[in-house]
Amino acid sequence: MGEKELLERIKDLEEKLAQCRKREEELENMLNEYNEIIKKQFEAIDSFFENLGTKRIVDPLTRVYTKDHILKLLSHYHQKAFEENVEYALFSVKLSNLDDFKGMEKEKVLMVSGKVLKECVRVPLDSVGRYSENIFLLIVTEVGKEVCEKIEKRIMNALKSKLPSLNVEISYSLYPGEFEDLDKALEKLTGGIN
Repeated sequence: MGEKELLERIKDLEEKLAQCRKREEELENMLNEYNEIIKKQFEAIDSFFENLGTKRIVDPLTRVYTKDHILKLLSHYHQKAFEENVEYALFSVKLSNLDDFKGMEKEKVLMVSGKVLKECVRVPLDSVGRYSENIFLLIVTEVGKEVCEKIEKRIMNALKSKLPSLNVEISYSLYPGEFEDLDKALEKLTGGIN
């Protein structure tokens, strides 16, 4: 081997070494990103178990999920439905004349409403949460339009039989057939209430 060949060989090895160092840096960055993701997942799990059974997850009056928790569940389920191409329905149940009830009577209406809504769906497959003072959200998994119509009637009939003086408005939207953007669907179903 001549001097020229040795210099070319050294140059080739230096280029390969630079590529290896660059690749090592890329892998190190990927590993750091992965560690951050895992750390966030463990924090989310810790937070969930820390809050389990507390007022942060379950509304003490209605005994359904709080707004924060139902929205977390909804976000998680929406992502899962997208990834696995699964249908689900998002229901809004508005107690239209809740303000007509006062004091303990209003609390009773809310308690009975929460109980009735949980009885009308397949808990734990489906979830019920209190979105605002007079709006409940229901996440009903793996259903189509026909089943949603039956659920809507079931909810309406059950609430009317238990609370005849309560006016109720029920609306729902199906994923992916009727919506894909979760924020827009929530805005439509809740009338823009945050």
